Amino acid sequence: MSWKRNYFASGSSGSGVSGGGGGAGTQGILTPRTMTSIAPSKGLSNEPGQNSCFLNSALQVLWHLDIFRRSFRQLTTHKCMEDSCIFCALKSIFAQFQYSSDKVLPSDALRSALAKTFQDKQRFQLGIMDDAAECFENILMRIHFHIADETKEDICTARHCIPHQKFAMMLFEQCVCSSCGASSDPLPFIQMVHYISTTSLCNQAVKMLESREKATPGMFGELLRNASMGDLRNCPSQCGQQLRMARVLLNSPEIITIGLVWDSDHSDLAEDVIHTLGTCLRLGDLFYRVTEEKARQSELYLVGMVCYYGKHYSTFFFQTKIRRWMYFDDAHVKEVCVHAGRNICSDRCVCDVKESFDL
Repeated sequence: MSWKRNYFASGSSGSGVSGGGGGAGTQGILTPRTMTSIAPSKGLSNEPGQNSCFLNSALQVLWHLDIFRRSFRQLTTHKCMEDSCIFCALKSIFAQFQYSSDKVLPSDALRSALAKTFQDKQRFQLGIMDDAAECFENILMRIHFHIADETKEDICTARHCIPHQKFAMMLFEQCVCSSCGASSDPLPFIQMVHYISTTSLCNQAVKMLESREKATPGMFGELLRNASMGDLRNCPSQCGQQLRMARVLLNSPEIITIGLVWDSDHSDLAEDVIHTLGTCLRLGDLFYRVTEEKARQSELYLVGMVCYYGKHYSTFFFQTKIRRWMYFDDAHVKEVCVHAGRNICSDRCVCDVKESFDL
């Protein structure tokens, strides 16, 4: 999911997915003052046998994230890999998004660059279906490679590195025993996508609602935190207590991406999951602790969702220029009401804290 400045009426709870089907309603969404300067959204081709829906969904997310699109446009130099250069291929398709008069654009150049780049790992190969969330992550990491290769992925602090400055969550995990005070060694790491089990999400939702009279807007972040704490572990000093791992956020990312992991291809939790999703997310609720004041004050609002249904990916995204939710299914693009898609399973959600309107 993507979260950004609130376009929705206050009081929306986690009863659905805004834009991808939910109870957020349409009050509070502003209409544009003029439609004449707004370029229509474009679809991406996916011919029979190409199986490029996973890439097309990732591309639509990157293009419609105002923070990413604007920042990427400012980059002019990079480490070019010629015909396997993901940076060049992404620049090309973004130029077509902005200037082409065609309603449907080919994503072949980027698909080819991905296949060549990851040939040794046999990922994202031509004609073979792959995972949209992992495609999204790997595109971000390749952008890091092209523009900030002098620094390692896990410690990159380059100010021009969009993936690490805008998307990366700098975290450490640690067990702390409230009984004896013992703590495990902190485990630092960086993630672009925060993955959560749908089974754990639904189980935690039931537990939380059992102890409260009704759902509240602030429950969503707490629900995600509880669902991602993992299994119980023994106290580091073996005092007998059972502990859960706590995650501490060390920075304040501008975009948060949540990946929902399904236990099977035929899960019966789809409707339950949709009813747990909220449109507002506070970083202070999502993690056990956040160290930056900016992060403690951050509220993020849902602006996009990649869905997986029937072995096919599609995307819902809130287009800020027209203040409307749009649905992208490869070449097919249409405006949707906020209650559409209630039976669609969410695969990935994106959050964005900034508001932007122009290309």
